[in-house]
Amino acid sequence: MRKKIRIGDRIKFKAATRSSYRVAVRKVNGFTPDGRPTVGYHGWSNFVVEPHEIIDRLDREG
Repeated sequence: MRKKIRIGDRIKFKAATRSSYRVAVRKVNGFTPDGRPTVGYHGWSNFVVEPHEIIDRLDREG
C-alpha cells in the first residue's frame, strides 16, 4: 500500500540532475497539475520528483 504524500511531508528520493544522482530528503512544497510532488532542491524552488524516484515518505517534522 502506498503512503499518501501531502504538502509538508518529508520525502526521501533519488534526485537526478545534470550534475549528480544523489539521495536527498526534502519537504514537499506543492504538486504539479498531474500530481507529482515538488520540493526545494539544488537551486530550484519547485524541483519535480517523479514517482519512481521516491524511496520513502518520512514523518512530518514537529
